[in-house]
Amino acid sequence: MKMDIPWATLELLPASPYSVNGISSCPSLGLAFARQTGVHAIDSDVRQDFDAWPGDLALAAAGLPVFSESSHGGEYLLMHATKPDLQPDLHTSLPRQIFHGDKQAVTLAWQLRYLLHQTNCDPLLLEEKAGLFLQRGLKLASLASQHSATASDYAADRTLHGRILDYIEDNLDTQIHLEELASLAGMPLLRFLRSFSHATGSTPHAYITERRLQKARRLLKNSNASIADIAADCGFAHQSHLGSHFKSMLGASPRQYRKSALIQAKN
Repeated sequence: MKMDIPWATLELLPASPYSVNGISSCPSLGLAFARQTGVHAIDSDVRQDFDAWPGDLALAAAGLPVFSESSHGGEYLLMHATKPDLQPDLHTSLPRQIFHGDKQAVTLAWQLRYLLHQTNCDPLLLEEKAGLFLQRGLKLASLASQHSATASDYAADRTLHGRILDYIEDNLDTQIHLEELASLAGMPLLRFLRSFSHATGSTPHAYITERRLQKARRLLKNSNASIADIAADCGFAHQSHLGSHFKSMLGASPRQYRKSALIQAKN
């Protein structure tokens, strides 16, 4: 799914296997909606394993050689700044910077995804949200040098919450309670809430709902299961519960989404 605005190109990359190898002519800003692992080489010939988390925001300079490959991929919002006037503003001290779990960036990315799914998207609103998304990335870049967290703090945080993400992924079809997640993390409830939001840019409830919706979208596109069965398989209380979240996050009903996916598959 791809859309041009006067100064940038927006692209919603699907959760599917991919392999890319090339050099971008434009600066880019991208945000991961889901966790994905694979192999990459950024501005280097050395390929390394990577583990991109939901909420990771990447700002990359133009002319950066990039190889990236994943056997499963993950939904990803990518913006290329195509207008030359903007490109000096996107010049940073590092060719590529990653920012983790910024709530404003995640919220703006969700809003952009919603607009990209609309057949009659308001172009002014899309451009405005894209501008705010870009502005947030630049703001994070300007604050990066002031960040006090150490690499060891970051690694420990990821190790801890990685277990939580794995648990959530394994239990999407069941009821998940906040207290059990906090217990698994070995934290008091309020501390866990702060820590999880800092790591992913969203609350546990918002993250779980997002992962359930992503699973439902995959089943709607790739199976003939009924919407009621898909709702149950994804941990929604009932079909209308799934429908309300679809409308809120994507602006379409599950039935409309499935129909649109079938049309796109045929084209």
